[in-house]
Amino acid sequence: MKALAPHWGALLALALFLIAGLAVLDDYGGGLDETRQILIAEYNLDYITRADAGILERGDISAQDVFYGAAFELPLLLVERAFGLQEFRGVYLTRHLLTYLFFLVGGLFA
Repeated sequence: MKALAPHWGALLALALFLIAGLAVLDDYGGGLDETRQILIAEYNLDYITRADAGILERGDISAQDVFYGAAFELPLLLVERAFGLQEFRGVYLTRHLLTYLFFLVGGLFA
């Protein structure tokens, strides 16, 4: 506990940010690119699991988007699938929650 003593203010701020973030979770809006990011993650997962080299031939995603954000999007997609989330609201709220928690962990280490 002595090691945390000099940082109590920052830890308190992070705890308050966590409480505030969870309080407004239902009010998070959707971004214009969120559906595309989910699609990109699905295509990358298909490529990894099935070595599907024809993913660009499907037509609803461009060559430059295939590798956009896969390192962050793939874990989000795996969490969605692990919990069986399929409905629109559940998917987006889970993504927003995990993104916010990732932000807070980054703040903790900063």
